[in-house]
Amino acid sequence: MHWKRTTAPDGIPGSPGPPSTADDPPASRRASGVSAALQVACEFARPGVRVHHRPTLAQLRAMAVLDGHSPASYPLDPAVSWLPESLPADFPHGSVGLRFAHAGGELVTLPDGWSFSL
Repeated sequence: MHWKRTTAPDGIPGSPGPPSTADDPPASRRASGVSAALQVACEFARPGVRVHHRPTLAQLRAMAVLDGHSPASYPLDPAVSWLPESLPADFPHGSVGLRFAHAGGELVTLPDGWSFSL
């Protein structure tokens, strides 16, 4: 089968490349790592924050990526708080998750960065 080629192999000179999708916004709209980290730090500096543990780096990254707000500690103990029915065998029972709100609802992020929705 012959393919019709309408542009040179390296594309059109001066073009920005393929159009961006909703999953991959252009770099101008994407928050830099520093600004996302500062936004998360500001969330923890607000008065009334209910975080009683030291969040892991993976938890902070998840919160920064999802533009999270209103962080709170969430005990990962079925006797204290709700947990999903289907949990993996190596679930960190007894540790503390980071609960935060974002545009899609609320998440609880585990210490390793995985999360579940509330």
